[in-house]
Amino acid sequence: MNSMRPKIELGISVYLQDFLDDRPATRQYLDTAAELGFHEVFTSIHLPEDDFLKTTAALRDFSELVANKGMHLAVDCSSHELKKIQANAALQEALKHSPVTYLRLDFGFQPADLRAITRDLHIHGFMLNASTMRRTEVKEMVAALRQFSHTLAIKACHNFYPRPETGLGTDFFIRQSACFKDLGIPVAACVPSHNKPRGPLHLGLPTLESHRGMEIDWAARELIATGVVDEILVGDPFASAQELGKLQKAADSPVLVVRVIEDEGVSEAERKIMYGITHVVRPDLSDWVFRSNSSREMAAMGEKLAARDAKLRVPCSITIDNEKYGRYSGELQIVRQELPADERVNVVGRIFPQDICLLRYIAAGAEFRLQRYDGA
Repeated sequence: MNSMRPKIELGISVYLQDFLDDRPATRQYLDTAAELGFHEVFTSIHLPEDDFLKTTAALRDFSELVANKGMHLAVDCSSHELKKIQANAALQEALKHSPVTYLRLDFGFQPADLRAITRDLHIHGFMLNASTMRRTEVKEMVAALRQFSHTLAIKACHNFYPRPETGLGTDFFIRQSACFKDLGIPVAACVPSHNKPRGPLHLGLPTLESHRGMEIDWAARELIATGVVDEILVGDPFASAQELGKLQKAADSPVLVVRVIEDEGVSEAERKIMYGITHVVRPDLSDWVFRSNSSREMAAMGEKLAARDAKLRVPCSITIDNEKYGRYSGELQIVRQELPADERVNVVGRIFPQDICLLRYIAAGAEFRLQRYDGA
């Protein structure tokens, strides 16, 4: 994790029935997202609760609206829906003249199908299903696509999961994403919005199950920390302007940010060490603590820290060595395994529980910043 990480692209979701139900609200939502630098819009033509002919017929108007906002459109579908379009001259003509940037291939496609789609429907970019394709399938599909067209844009996008308990686990997500990243294919994943979660369950549309109830920006921070994500999409429609702003801020943050619940009695000198710098984990990594290489360099130029009551150092505690530790005074550490109380060490806080998952991405040489948790 460092300040040179690649830029993370951002996108929103707008479903065609929502567009048909309230075009002015859709225009306003697109305007808000575009002003915040969101570049992509995701929609679908194979939602079982929608009227296929009615919503697909609206695709041309919607795609032109998206294009007029300077944004790219990705349309999710399965081979079943594409066959219906190819058998309907009016729908085929509408799709052919719609400015669709990517067709997101959910399931059921073969390379030969994609050659015909490219030719007949003027589709020039495909999103592969990052959640379900196995490494051998990915290699075969990418090789086939590149063989018949060197100009096709190819990326991968993970599923989102409306039903609780079905979202992806983090380890599986990282392994799956690597199948595409190893071939130079960008990967997108979804985070939920809690403003107007999409029905019929209204329980969020995350890629990772652990993100279902999480604030949008902190779900995004974990996706970014994995190092395998190039784009983040809001799965639910009509996220609030506040949520979009938080998501943009998270994507623009150059380093990992972890929130801290402070202990009572923390001094301003300790706060300066915690929050006033970007911390760098020492390259000689310990199994017991993450040591900030930058905290003691800073503290050495200032006052020695007064000792406070010693406390048990439980995992995920934040500690700062005090003046009783001599030249180590001012060194900040994140505790990895339980350690006994030590009169030379001040316990100044603990990692906010929701952010503990971020510690797995802190490695030797990694950069991170601490942020005081204010309850919001």
